[in-house]
Amino acid sequence: MRYRFQIVLLVYAALISQSCALTEITGGWSAVANGDGTSLSLGESTVSSCFGDPLVTLGITSTSSLFGIGSVSDQKIGSQSLELPLGGFELSVAYDGTVSSELTLTSSGSGSVTSKIGSTASAASTGEGSYDLLGFADITTEGYLRGSGTGHASADGMAEYNVKASGTPSEIWGSVSGESSLNLVGLSSNSLLSTGGQPNGLHTDSRSVKNINGKISSASTSKIFTEASVINEGKANVTSSGTAQGGAWDSSFSGINQRLLNENVASSVTGELMGYAEANGHLDASHVSSILQAESANDSSGMLVSGGPASYAAVTQSSDAARTYAETWINNSIWGSVARTNNNQIVVEWGNLSNLGSGAHTYEAGSNALSFGKILMMTDYLFQTDQVSSVGNMSLDTYAEATKGKTAIAGTLMGPDGDGTLSSSDEFMQNAAGFTGGLDHYSFVDAGRTPFPTVETRAILTRAYVSSNPRGSERLNQPFKVDTTVDPNVGWSRTDGSYLQAH
Repeated sequence: MRYRFQIVLLVYAALISQSCALTEITGGWSAVANGDGTSLSLGESTVSSCFGDPLVTLGITSTSSLFGIGSVSDQKIGSQSLELPLGGFELSVAYDGTVSSELTLTSSGSGSVTSKIGSTASAASTGEGSYDLLGFADITTEGYLRGSGTGHASADGMAEYNVKASGTPSEIWGSVSGESSLNLVGLSSNSLLSTGGQPNGLHTDSRSVKNINGKISSASTSKIFTEASVINEGKANVTSSGTAQGGAWDSSFSGINQRLLNENVASSVTGELMGYAEANGHLDASHVSSILQAESANDSSGMLVSGGPASYAAVTQSSDAARTYAETWINNSIWGSVARTNNNQIVVEWGNLSNLGSGAHTYEAGSNALSFGKILMMTDYLFQTDQVSSVGNMSLDTYAEATKGKTAIAGTLMGPDGDGTLSSSDEFMQNAAGFTGGLDHYSFVDAGRTPFPTVETRAILTRAYVSSNPRGSERLNQPFKVDTTVDPNVGWSRTDGSYLQAH
């Protein structure tokens, strides 16, 4: 039996003649590790410099790793917070929750699963009253498995951060609350399973900058995401749910800072995401991913907001296995982001959707299937030499394809409830685009149906609209395609809207 358990709290401050700040921490943690293999868990808080660049990280991590046959598990429950007035800045981070990991291998191979709850806050002084405030918070799970066995990781709780530049209105904040889980099942010594290039879970980050030339900028991003891939025989199940939100005020702000009411930038997402991938034969592959996100940015060139949900499922089958299967869903999603100036110039996007799901199924060798769906809402407000301008775009898309003449099915469904809007405005112009449900956006391909393949698509909603006053340009469009003559058979449809105005 071999395991390693570690939790670290690091505080470093460069002192000249006397202490320059007070560092406090409250709360604590408890943990359990057992099994044959390697279990690693970490939590860290760091102050890197009291006169220039304070950085604070606080969190808990549970990791279970194996090389070869064995079993290992780890769990910890923690709650900590830290507040730090340092070098002209005020920083705080906190978390509360439970992380766990468990891994078993019954054949030669390797694997690792990790869960994490944590947040980071930093502030850099860049000279002559300039600075860079940055923070992020996460609840995530990730891992891989090569061989026969099982892996599980889960994280459930909250994490948050806040950074202020003393004597200025500049401030950033962010929080995540919810859960993320991961289950991997390898069914043979050749199984390959992973969560892909990024962890599953919830994330938010925000930033406020004033550079040495006096230029200011701010940004905020919030998202919930899932991803899983399987090659050869195996199954993967991923879920992420909860709320991620954050915002920032820059040095131009005047007033009392009020979260989600008057930031220069802010973003927020709430939803339930899940994905399932299954492969049952040699060289069969299955992949799922989904994301719900909102972003905002604000600087001297202009403002930009974007957001919405997207789902993707794809399979390819080389063997004579009974099926290869991928399915992902985004349920009860709400998203929004905003950017504004002190001159009543503002860009906003927001929406909600009851369901967005994508699936891909194959049932014979040589078949492939793929589907995806998305809502994307984006608008900008640009400061140009002699005028300002704004472009807005919204798109509701569903797409499906499957190998011609093969027993393969793909489909994406969006609806039935939802609505959304994007807008940009100032004292001279008002632009808006949006949609209202019931929604029935749908694309479906059954390439092997007897006696003929079937392809369906539709883009139905209660209302789609675009408005630009007093003299902008507007466009609404609903293109589509259904085709059983091509390989792969394909079906897709879309609702598009856009506006353009300048003055």
